[in-house]
Amino acid sequence: MLNSKFAALNFVYVAMITLLALSCISFVGCSKTDKNKKDEVETDKVVTLIQWLKDKDRSVRQMAAEQLGERKETRAVEPLISALKDYDRTVRWSAAEALGEIKDARAVKPLIAALKDKDKGVRWSAAGALGEIGTPAVESLIAALKNFDSRVRQYAAAALGKAKDVRAVGPLITTLKDADNSVRDASARALGKIKDARAVEPLIAALKDDDSGVRRDVVGALGELEDTRAVQPLIDALKDNNSTVQWCAAEALGKIKDARSVEHLIDTLKDDDGSVWRKAEEALKEMEGKVSE
Repeated sequence: MLNSKFAALNFVYVAMITLLALSCISFVGCSKTDKNKKDEVETDKVVTLIQWLKDKDRSVRQMAAEQLGERKETRAVEPLISALKDYDRTVRWSAAEALGEIKDARAVKPLIAALKDKDKGVRWSAAGALGEIGTPAVESLIAALKNFDSRVRQYAAAALGKAKDVRAVGPLITTLKDADNSVRDASARALGKIKDARAVEPLIAALKDDDSGVRRDVVGALGELEDTRAVQPLIDALKDNNSTVQWCAAEALGKIKDARSVEHLIDTLKDDDGSVWRKAEEALKEMEGKVSE
């Protein structure tokens, strides 16, 4: 069943490309220069794709959005913004991704609104697109960290991590204490991606979070920051009551490569959980010849 769906999508895609080529043939006149011919044909393709965003077939609309994103055509921004409200989630998704590829500031507010979409895939695509747009989206995303809807706060934090803008560090440190664990998760991951030293102490404090998923992502973020202030807290995390937190702590210590962690990682090789001792073993191998005193 799944294969037949993929085959159908591929057929639509090939058919669209063929139609695009055919629709442009009449525009290639003998008196045009090669550059003019190329520009005119490309212009016609874009116009056709924009028209196809309103096609009755949702597969055609989806493929049109994808093609417009690949072309990074700014004329498609407003039509793609309209497509963020398409009744089909796959079209909304593709429209969001396309806007991220085009990176036009006009898409910021509509994509912020799309963080509330009922479909998780659309919310992720909108967050990813905002992260791709980067600097023009940062202030709006920081404001969204205070939204009453926890899903919006979560995806705003994720987008800020992708944007890697240091202006987000302070607000993300604040959301490490958000009432919703998914927001705290996303904030920790984002701080790990931005890699600003101001986040080290707040992340160390967040190792006491009641939620094991948050502790796991905090440990991961500390590993990304590679700051020696986190060594002892990460050594303590090797004894967390959650095995995922333990092996993430071992992995993080392997990235920091501090001599204080060696004996503790060796002790962890005796752990009953295979995933934990294997990560400890990998960490020790990474540290060979690279340990800082």
